[in-house]
Formats: sequence, C-alpha cells, structure tokens
Amino acid sequence: MEKELKLQVTAGKASQIMHAPAVSRLLDGSADSSDLVSTYFDTPEMYLRGNGASLRVRAVGEQRVQTLKLEGSVTAGLFARDEFECPVNGDRPDLDALLALVPKDSKAIHILSEPDLAARLEPLFLTRINRCAATLQLPDGTELELAMDDGAVEAAAGASAPIHGVELELKKGDPEQLYNLALALLHDIPLRIDHLSKADRGYGLLVQEQITAVRAEPLKLKRRDTVEEAFQAIARNCLAQVHGNERGVVFGQDPSSVHQMRVGLRRLRSALDLFSPVISAPADFDSELRWIAGELGQARDWEVLAGTTLKKALASAASDADATAVHQAAQKIATENRKAAVAAVNSVRYTRLIIQFTLWIDQKGWRTGQSKKSLKALEHRITSFASETLKRRHEKLLQRGHGLAELDDETRHRARIAAKKLRYATEFFSSLFDRREVKRYITALSDLQDDLGWRNDVVVASGLLRSLGESKPETAAGAGFARGYLASHAVADHDAMKALWKRFSRLAVPQH
Repeated sequence: MEKELKLQVTAGKASQIMHAPAVSRLLDGSADSSDLVSTYFDTPEMYLRGNGASLRVRAVGEQRVQTLKLEGSVTAGLFARDEFECPVNGDRPDLDALLALVPKDSKAIHILSEPDLAARLEPLFLTRINRCAATLQLPDGTELELAMDDGAVEAAAGASAPIHGVELELKKGDPEQLYNLALALLHDIPLRIDHLSKADRGYGLLVQEQITAVRAEPLKLKRRDTVEEAFQAIARNCLAQVHGNERGVVFGQDPSSVHQMRVGLRRLRSALDLFSPVISAPADFDSELRWIAGELGQARDWEVLAGTTLKKALASAASDADATAVHQAAQKIATENRKAAVAAVNSVRYTRLIIQFTLWIDQKGWRTGQSKKSLKALEHRITSFASETLKRRHEKLLQRGHGLAELDDETRHRARIAAKKLRYATEFFSSLFDRREVKRYITALSDLQDDLGWRNDVVVASGLLRSLGESKPETAAGAGFARGYLASHAVADHDAMKALWKRFSRLAVPQH
C-alpha cells in the first residue's frame, strides 16, 4: 500500500525545500538528482483508466521499471492506494511479471486478466521529470522519502501541462508524520494540496473527463461505540465528502460539486456543534470553516441563479423586460465567484486548515488539557448521548417553527437552521435507532427542510437580483420581473409548507 502526500509548489520554489529547517534537520545523507521519463500505457478505449488503474514504464538511465497503481482513497492530499512495481526488460509492460506480484484477492488480478490486454496496450502520454529526492529520518523511527519534481506531462499533438510538485512518501512508520512535516514546511514555503496524480494530468490532456459530485456516504455507528469513537467516525465521514468534491470544484464545471463540498463543510460544522458539550474544538477551526464555506456559498448562489432560477423566472418575460441583459450579468458574476471559489480551495490557507483538521481528528487533539471528568465522558456509550441530543434538537425546532407558514423571512430562516441541524444529527445517529422509525422521521424532516431550503433560495435570489438591478440599471427590468415571479411562487407555497409542518410536528423522536 503506497501512502504519499502530494503537494504543489510554485515554479522555482522547490529548491527552497531542502534548505527549510523542517527538512534540513531530518536529512539522512545528501539529496540525489535524476531525470525520469515515464511512459503511460492503456488501450485505445482507456480500459485501465475506466477500471481505476494506471500503468507506466519508467526509464532511469538504462534501467526500466514498470508500475501498476490502483485507485485508492485521497484525504487532504494523502493518496493511499495499492502499488505493484518490478523491473522490466524493454520499454513495454510485462503483464505476467506484474501478475506474479499481485495477491489473489486484489482487484488488479481481474484488471490484468482482461483478454488480449497486453497486445492492445499502447503509449498514450509521458512525463519528463527532474527529481531531487532525499531520505528523511524522524526521531520516532519514521522514514520518509521527500521528492521534488519539476517537469511536464506530454501527450500527442503537442499538448502538455507543467508539473511542479512535492511528494512525501511513507517508507515506514507513522503516516501522521507526513502531515506534521507538511505543516512545518508551510511555515516557510507556500505549498498547496495537489488534487491530481501525474496520471490524472496525462489523461486530462486526452479527454474531458466528467467529474461527478460526491454525496455523503451512509454512516454506520455501533451501539457499543463510545462518544469519542462516534465523533471520529462522523467527522471523517464529513471530511470524506469535502475531499471528494475538491477536484470537482477546482477542475469541473458542474455547480453540484460546489454545493456538495459546501454541504460537507456544513455537516462538519454541525458535528462540531453537536459534540461541543464534550469535545472542544479550537476556535479558529470554526472561523476557517466559515471562511471556505462562504467562498463556496457565493459561487453556489450565483451559479444557481444564473443557471436555473433565471431560466424559469424569465421564460415568460415580456419583451420590455430585457431577459438577456440580466442573464448575462448574472452569468458573469457567477463565473467570477466560481474563480474565487477555485482560488480558495487551491490556496495555502485551505491547505493548512484541512491538514490541521485531519491531524486533530486522527490524533484526538481535543484530549489535550482535558480534565479526568471530561475524558471519562468521552468513554460513555453513544446511544444515550444520541437520544438526548435528538430530543433537545427536536424540541428546539418545534419552538422555532411554531406557526411556520406565517413567519417572516428572518424568523423562518432560524427555523430552517434548526431543521438542518436536526436532520444532520438524525442522519449521523440513524444506525442506532429503529430503522422504520428513523426512515419515517427523516423523510418528513427532509421534505420539510427541502421546502424551507427552497424558500430560503427564493429570498437569497431576490436579494441578489435586487443588488444586480441597483448596480446595473440595464438589468433592472429583467431583475424586477424575476423577483416578482419568485415572490408569487413563494406565496403559492403557503399551504404546502403548512401541511409539511403539521406532518412533521406530529412525529416523535426515534427511539433505540
């Protein structure tokens, strides 16, 4: 299993890394420089890529080494995946030699056993890299390889993309030390999480791959889990959704990736709030999570307005309501906000936040300075904590949602937040309760939250349109027409919201 933390560095900055205090004190010998040329193979229809694998033959002087890598997990730039590597004679892969290395229960057996695969393989792209590498020995016995890569990936017809990366590969010891070293380096060098492998960059030159948004995976807690174990599982589940959408935000076009990454961040913040009576998070975590969620929120709000809301609202606009002007202006702002969201996810600030948070979860950072009483509370079973939490949040929603359909926008917004927090909490703890009760409860709550969310989108869209009409007079007619359309639909929703609230308020909190 390869464990490798991939980071990006600005061109020309890589040489500073070896002289950084965090590295120089750990160097075991001198750094070696070498020129690497790696040719990546696949079938014309990209069979390997479609099965989550990459295959290369690397030339290092006269030597040739072939490497098969399988798709794995990526957490805060840390790639964990199966890797099979061996020498090869010549410049083409030897699949039989690879098969001899692969365990019988590995997915690689199925991939490499494809009929006539060897004959169908052809070179698709290559990387030319100048690598400066060194071994780092840490006091706890952990051994890392630090590699700084400068070069490019090249495909047919002259297509190419630069590579300026830093790779920290775990050779033996504690994987958390990869993050510790990265944080230490961030004090001196502006590193950023690298969301792409070299194979990703190469295939990206050949085809426009569809990047799909990643929703939260179902969460399975056990009734014997402690409060602390449950919190770790929930936080990692939220982080997985965040990480799963980073690539879609940076390289994709679908607004859904922005939305789902934002949902992951909201779930994470909700989890911190949920467990705050027993687990205290550093104050700067919440402020930094608010920052990145805000950057994504601006992009999401304008993309929804430009891509969906205006199309519906202006479909029947009269000729004097200039639909083209308002739509073009909204689309321009949406594009600018998407660029800002990309910059935020690609920033040093986000890199530091996500690495620090991942380490805090893995190392149980909340235990530092805790009293014995507080530590004992973490060892209690999660079931009681879950029941008490859901009951408390259910009652809070009933209070804030009383007379829901008649509430003003601001008061209804507070009820929406309470509904959202209750839904996240119920989904986090759903595996601890009776399945049928939970399903009925979540269905009613989700329907209510969706309606509240739609109403909130109307309020947000109306505010955006108002500001657009004021700042750009040529859009005033179209923006005013769209706001009227949204207001009429909000009024028409009154009875539906009343019915949804009545249905939910009759339900009892799930019991285990």
